[in-house]
Amino acid sequence: MNPITQPQLLRELQLAFKQQVGVDQEGNILLGYSGELNGNVTDSLLLLTESAVSGAGASRKQMHRIGSVLIECLQNVSRHGWIDDTGKLDLHLTVELTPLGFQIQCGNLVDLEMAAELRSRLSEVNGLTHEELRVRYVDVLCQSEFSQKGGAGLGLLSMAKKTNGPLDYHFKEFQEEMFLFTLAVMVKN
Repeated sequence: MNPITQPQLLRELQLAFKQQVGVDQEGNILLGYSGELNGNVTDSLLLLTESAVSGAGASRKQMHRIGSVLIECLQNVSRHGWIDDTGKLDLHLTVELTPLGFQIQCGNLVDLEMAAELRSRLSEVNGLTHEELRVRYVDVLCQSEFSQKGGAGLGLLSMAKKTNGPLDYHFKEFQEEMFLFTLAVMVKN
């Protein structure tokens, strides 16, 4: 596998960002970010998102749900995203206002093994009814064994519960055995 350079990755993330938002939706983007993910960036993204969705007229309840979903997305990227040789983890993120509500799109690189695991878990979560999600969430919460990466497996379940709908995702091959993974989550009005 060829080493992935920072400019190459940034170009791919920006291309994915542009493809995701589309020209006709440009006026609805409340927040867009493409670059490194670290603790300072995470804090800033949370504050900027809160300010942006508040300014767009989100209710207090919506703001809480959007914040929770964004935290889950960022934790998913930080725990399962591909880290380059210099220790950097990159992502692309948009928060958009749509007629249905607020859409959060988050993307990062994953290797072949993580792509297969994510496909399996997302397919499983998307196949559950709202009641089954609730039961599964409680079951996982009660069993709460943490993985080597620090998660208990609640993130995708939590996002699906808060959005009350399927989690939209796709994988775009980036290099051999590397994929750009994008997750789109709608917090409905």
